[in-house]
Amino acid sequence: MYENYAVLWNRIAARAPHLTAVRAEDRAYTYGELEHLASTVADALMAQGVGRGDRVAFFLHNTAEYLVLFYACLKLEAIPVSVNFRYRGAELAALLGACEPAVLAYGAAYRPAVEDAVGLLEGRTAGTLRLLVEIDSEDPLSGDLPVDRYRFADLATPGGQDGLGDSTRDPSREAELYIFTGGTTGTPKAVVWGIGDLLHIQQSSIYGPMGLEPPADLEAAVAVAVDEGLPRVRTLPLAPFIHATALFSAMNTLAVGGTVVINPSASLDPAAAARLIVAEEVTRLIVAGDAVMVPLVEALEAAEAGAAPSLTSVISSGMRFSDDTKRRIHALGQVAIVDILASTEGGPYAMATTTAAEELPARFRLTEDAVVLDPDQREVQDRPGAVGVLAYRGALPKGYLNDPVKSAETYPVINGVRHCSPGDYVRVQDHGYIELLGRGSSVVNTGGEKVFPGEVEEVLMDFPGVLDAVVFGAPDPVWGERVSAVVAVEPGSQVTEQDLVQHVGSRLAGYKKPRTLVLRDTLDRGPSGKLNMRSLKALAVQESPHRAPHTGRNGSDCEERA
Repeated sequence: MYENYAVLWNRIAARAPHLTAVRAEDRAYTYGELEHLASTVADALMAQGVGRGDRVAFFLHNTAEYLVLFYACLKLEAIPVSVNFRYRGAELAALLGACEPAVLAYGAAYRPAVEDAVGLLEGRTAGTLRLLVEIDSEDPLSGDLPVDRYRFADLATPGGQDGLGDSTRDPSREAELYIFTGGTTGTPKAVVWGIGDLLHIQQSSIYGPMGLEPPADLEAAVAVAVDEGLPRVRTLPLAPFIHATALFSAMNTLAVGGTVVINPSASLDPAAAARLIVAEEVTRLIVAGDAVMVPLVEALEAAEAGAAPSLTSVISSGMRFSDDTKRRIHALGQVAIVDILASTEGGPYAMATTTAAEELPARFRLTEDAVVLDPDQREVQDRPGAVGVLAYRGALPKGYLNDPVKSAETYPVINGVRHCSPGDYVRVQDHGYIELLGRGSSVVNTGGEKVFPGEVEEVLMDFPGVLDAVVFGAPDPVWGERVSAVVAVEPGSQVTEQDLVQHVGSRLAGYKKPRTLVLRDTLDRGPSGKLNMRSLKALAVQESPHRAPHTGRNGSDCEERA
């Protein structure tokens, strides 16, 4: 089914306006209210000249207003663009310069960064940014900025703007959505999704957990959403909406007549989140792997037995999600865990699903439209033992914004079929299962031997006291590259660099052992769980110079090759 989400949500509101669509703190929004608010905001934006193809940047954390404005954009065929709300002025200016929005919506708490960014952009945006919309603002907006400013509350008030347009027509499925990549190795890039393609590719995620086949058309999809005999999905995205999995999961929840529960805090408070799960009877939890789930499961374990009786599923994508953490989740009750291997650029490539601790260790299995390609771009997913790169050949994004060269690299056409291949290496196993080896761009070539970082990271994470780890290549005048690692360990841990190097050597070939290893308390992952690889590589070079002797806490160097 290829359709604009806004059309589906509109039909659900018409058939079942009483269903609860969003819960935010003490406020509940029914589907009827969500439809009315989104239409009102869409009309107000139209009155300001915002329409099809205009970009609307979102610089705020998860809120009910976020979803209302997002819905309004889809109605107008304007293009929503999520921006990391933790950016400072210069970082924000860089991304605004890249996507050239007509509108910037932001939380009142982020006003200083917005004012800095707009000041930096003045005269460099060809006049594209013309409207600021502030969320949660109680005081009148002021300031000498070259753009118009409005409070969201005013836009959402019927009659609050003169000359309202007509947003009642069905928007096209050809409308677009931009999702910025994490930018772990450089400037983030905007991936351009067609709304209809996105809804089509998400159908397995929408209807699979309900035990249903994807509906054949819009009418059938609406029938599923309003069916009183089906259990109501209540989704809590604990990852921010800048994380595609969190945003898409919220969109998908509204596609089945479910309720999106909003975490009121921009940061994770594990105890408060645990209470919210119980109070709102959350059934589906969206997390960013261990980065979010470890502190949350600790909070749930500290609560009384059966603290989350309503919870039936936990979903994560694109982040490390360890078996130890999954085992603790399964101990809480009958919870299905879905670990999705995907990327901002496309997928899902594979899923690791478990319904009980007895099914661990979790194993990734290729999805229907995923393949494994050898160096000659031949499919080898049916050859156990073969090593190749993952690719996906289903519905895909249109490419990167304003970057046809990189788009062609990431979305190659093979035998007449467009594929997505970000470069993740895997080893094929029996029955469609795969073993993750690492991203091709991060494969370390040391003395002619290839080392896949993911393989070394898994071994490091198995050592007691290790919380997180990242492995990469650093320049080496002798070997070309040296295997390097930055590892986060538990506070007060007695783990040493030499312990970890010896541990890796006991499990893997000698050339795979880190020759530079730095211990830290944290890897400082971002709000979506991503790492700043540039700073971590600089840290390794700074704290562990080439072939340095063992230096204790801050670095070590392993001289041997095997």
